[in-house]
Amino acid sequence: MSSDMWLRNLVACGLQAGILVVAGALLARLFRLEQPRAALAYWRVLLVACLALPFSQPWRAVAPQHAALVAAAAGVTNAAITAPTDSGAAASSPWSSVEGLTAIVLCGGILLRAVWLMVGAWVLGRIRREANLLDPIPESIARAQDRVGVAADLCVSRRVSGPITFGLRRPIIVFPPGITSLNPSVQHAIACHELLHVRRRDWPSQLVEEGIRTLFWFHPAMWWLVGRIQLTREQLVDDESVALLESRERYVEALLVVATEKSSAYLTPAPAFFRRNLLKKRVAHILKERTMTTRRLVISLGASAAAVALAGVVAVRSFPLEAHGQPSSSGTHPVEIVKGGEHLLHGDVPEYPGRAIEQKVEGDVLLDIAVDDRGEVSDARVLAGPEELRKAALGAVLDWHYSPAALRSASTQATIRFTLAAANTTFHGLAYSAEMKEEKGELTNTQRLEQMVGELQRAMEDPKISTSQLEEYRQKAAIVEKQLEHSRALHAAGEVTFTVERRDRDKFVGPSQLVAFTTERVSAEAASEVLKRSGLKIGDPITDQSLKALDVAAAAVDEHLHVVVHHEGEGRVSVVLVSRE
Repeated sequence: MSSDMWLRNLVACGLQAGILVVAGALLARLFRLEQPRAALAYWRVLLVACLALPFSQPWRAVAPQHAALVAAAAGVTNAAITAPTDSGAAASSPWSSVEGLTAIVLCGGILLRAVWLMVGAWVLGRIRREANLLDPIPESIARAQDRVGVAADLCVSRRVSGPITFGLRRPIIVFPPGITSLNPSVQHAIACHELLHVRRRDWPSQLVEEGIRTLFWFHPAMWWLVGRIQLTREQLVDDESVALLESRERYVEALLVVATEKSSAYLTPAPAFFRRNLLKKRVAHILKERTMTTRRLVISLGASAAAVALAGVVAVRSFPLEAHGQPSSSGTHPVEIVKGGEHLLHGDVPEYPGRAIEQKVEGDVLLDIAVDDRGEVSDARVLAGPEELRKAALGAVLDWHYSPAALRSASTQATIRFTLAAANTTFHGLAYSAEMKEEKGELTNTQRLEQMVGELQRAMEDPKISTSQLEEYRQKAAIVEKQLEHSRALHAAGEVTFTVERRDRDKFVGPSQLVAFTTERVSAEAASEVLKRSGLKIGDPITDQSLKALDVAAAAVDEHLHVVVHHEGEGRVSVVLVSRE
């Protein structure tokens, strides 16, 4: 993935998650989703959806292109694109691009927050090591253990300002020293809350949430969502604690008692019984009367889920993620004209440079072309494209010949696409050698088929090709071998397939019937014009007069066009219209 593409994907991914979170928050408020257990599940599913969204959507395939092509499309001149830099080191420095600076900032933020978490883990370890066991255990706290049905290490430490709970295999609850002087009802409420965290195994969830915050430290919507999950979890534990105490007032009293205690800052990511920024919301939730029936809850959750899914679809379609794909092509050739070939009378595609194949360079080459009154290319220059492909593309377009009548301007632009394939491991590759081999009449049909069979066999012996490509080559070889057998059978029967050049027209014996009209390196527009002027069509008889008419028509359309006639036996004739260099 290119640097500009990953940055675009990062922005798109952030926008998708933001849309999902905003939609989820609005829907939760609209449907008054206040039941903590359902709300906690809702927010967690929304978080999972945000994290899974990049992996559960189709990525838009983008043809690999040289970065300069984008600049050229924006109007940047060739001089600006190809201007050499004074220092190669400066050009490769990550500080020289927006993508590099962005990557440094993102990685730096993740690193700093990871360090903060490691410091917090070290502080928790020190608290565990230096804490003293709560001995004797007050009767109210022991009663809380019995009611919750779970046990944990109970300790006291001067390093905490409020009770905290942490630990995976051996959960520990650390109280501040003033726990023993509190009212037994307050002690009981605090112990119930912390022991419920132990029973629910909330510590691993807290670690995962802090990890998500670390990775998405730059995304406010993700921070808000994680904070909402943590608040809802505390509200759920508050409800369960109130149910154990059977008194909202006693539990709120415990919250207020802890709130009035003098607190000091401490670096721990552990879920605490009291957090000042959540106190108001928690107390309001505890004292609020809630009447949400199960039916209403199910309807609200179902409608919210459907609306959030719809928002996800809108987000994905509005900001799709991109991935490199093979350049789209209408054919199977490694080199194709994808723009600027509409009115070509004749024109060759360039050969794929061997150096570019070795270095696995592919992409589009954009050229600006000047055309004279006769339709021939008088000048051309490369606007954008990989350096390894520019020379080949430029050399090809300088030999192009357009239809003067069709061109509306003396200049045009062309794009030549180079696409790598496993077959292109040699200079030509199978797709070029076997399917685009330039035959100019010097080989008979049998010789041409024999050459193609040899090229296919050499391609199949290449150890670098994949199994699927090997099977494709075998299928092509089988087809060509059948054609070769048929051609040899005609030759053995005395019906020899031969090529008739202009200088050999007196040897042609007619009349025969035109059964096929094909072209080599000639546009469909030029071929149609030749047939129109000659008056020939498939099924017409071929005589000396019709051949002369065909010659005249070809020369009138373009002096580079060349007519080749193949006698296929049994009075059948095929004509090939070839563009000569």
